[in-house]
Amino acid sequence: MSVSEWGVVIGVVTAALLALAPWMFMVHAKLAVLSAQVSRLDAKVDKMVDADQERLPWCIQHQATLDEFARRLETYDVQLADIAQRLQET
Repeated sequence: MSVSEWGVVIGVVTAALLALAPWMFMVHAKLAVLSAQVSRLDAKVDKMVDADQERLPWCIQHQATLDEFARRLETYDVQLADIAQRLQET
């Protein structure tokens, strides 16, 4: 290739790079913002998972307490039904 042909090739490549450079910088900036948002979201999700892991034993304890109260309530219902039956018999 001659010098003038190389000049044309270099000119076309330079023009293409100059035309695409603003678009590439815009895409790069958007990707940087998106990356920052994803990292913040990841930190929030990790924090929520840690909080859930800390809360799980507390929830299990409360569920066991509720089950115990339900069992006691059933016992009291049976006792009240028995008392009501005795009162009707007398």
